[in-house]
Amino acid sequence: MPIVRIAEQAAGPWRPGQVVREVVGEAQGSSSVSMQHFTVEQGAVTPLHRHDVDEAILVLGGELRVRIEDEWSDAEAGDVCVFPAETPHGFAGAGDGISEIMVVFPIPAAITAEHTTYLEGGPPVTWGETKG
Repeated sequence: MPIVRIAEQAAGPWRPGQVVREVVGEAQGSSSVSMQHFTVEQGAVTPLHRHDVDEAILVLGGELRVRIEDEWSDAEAGDVCVFPAETPHGFAGAGDGISEIMVVFPIPAAITAEHTTYLEGGPPVTWGETKG
């Protein structure tokens, strides 16, 4: 099993104030799971959307405001946010400084137009940059 060093993975812009690194996916040899590392600046928003598969977000550092449909909650380092398939959700960087999160899906390329529907705003311009 290879060891993937997050800091050595290519970083790309995702949305204003957000940077993503593909940590586990097809490029790393996975055929059944994907994992992305994001940094999220205070106030940076991922608008309401849903996936056709489950998603889990582990807050590694900092704070997030997490939205499920129209309800907002606070998550901090050590918390895990679980979004069953088709659950409308979004989030925003909160607290002071930059938040770090790890996003996990049960398929290798979930954050694509094929598996994600945006209910507010639009998809990131950089869809393809997170695949491998």
